[in-house]
Amino acid sequence: MNRLKIFIIGGTKFIGTAITEQLTQSKHEVVLFHRNIDANIRHEQIQGDCNNVNDLEKALEIVKPDVIIHNIALFQNQINVLEQALQGKKKRVILLSSIDVYKAYEIFFGLSGEPVVSVPFNEASPLREILYPYRGKLETDFAHDYEKILVEHAALQSPVMDVVILRLGMVYGKNDPNRRFAEPVKKMRQNAEQIELPETMAEFRACKCYVKDIAYGIKLAAESNICREIYNLAGLETLTELEWYKEIADVMNWRGDIVITQTNFISGNINPKQHLTADTTKIRKQLGYKEIFSRREGLEETIYWELALPDNK
Repeated sequence: MNRLKIFIIGGTKFIGTAITEQLTQSKHEVVLFHRNIDANIRHEQIQGDCNNVNDLEKALEIVKPDVIIHNIALFQNQINVLEQALQGKKKRVILLSSIDVYKAYEIFFGLSGEPVVSVPFNEASPLREILYPYRGKLETDFAHDYEKILVEHAALQSPVMDVVILRLGMVYGKNDPNRRFAEPVKKMRQNAEQIELPETMAEFRACKCYVKDIAYGIKLAAESNICREIYNLAGLETLTELEWYKEIADVMNWRGDIVITQTNFISGNINPKQHLTADTTKIRKQLGYKEIFSRREGLEETIYWELALPDNK
């Protein structure tokens, strides 16, 4: 594999940090583009705003990358800005998206009265017909403008982006801002004799995946010559929430009881019978993706990080 110069937009936190680690281990040159220079980061950094055409244009002229990884394309306008910054020059772009684009999410959030769709969904499965569930309902820019479907569409329509779209599952690991395992870890740390788990939650399945495995898949996409393709990138096995709790208990050596109750685990119109699991056959066959860490390794790192946080004492 030839050494590549890779320009990462938003590469200093969680997934971005894991991507940078994977790429540098493979001897690629990494340049990070973000708003605030961090003296603790040893890689080359360029300060700028990905929403500003001039900032991006100047950075790309300096770096002249082989590949761009857009780690934080949340809004359609960010793709429009990148397209303008490229000044008509074709470039390979790895775009991180989400499996929340699929119609199953629309049904899960209770936005559609349609019946539950079969899972796992693949890259050709129907997308949501209703924009992101919180769009326009909360007073934040994110809620007003976030929509990965529009992001994907803009990138695929761009004449200058040879894009690969990676639809990620629910990513966990050290520094996860969503802290997906915070609740059970805290209760087990407190030596609770039992933990109640509502039946609807116990049976629910969603594809969760370890951040370092995800970073490996992103690296493979960056190294490939494939373009204008879409891949689901998530774990091979999809556990129920009950199975996740049991694995967490095993890592923490917790010997209490998990009690299944008949209460609802979430309010509103959420439909927990709609599982959120993705078929990852395509990326495994075409790019040779596989997990390079065991689930145990990923859980241990995540749990030890959780335990060190102040509110988990």
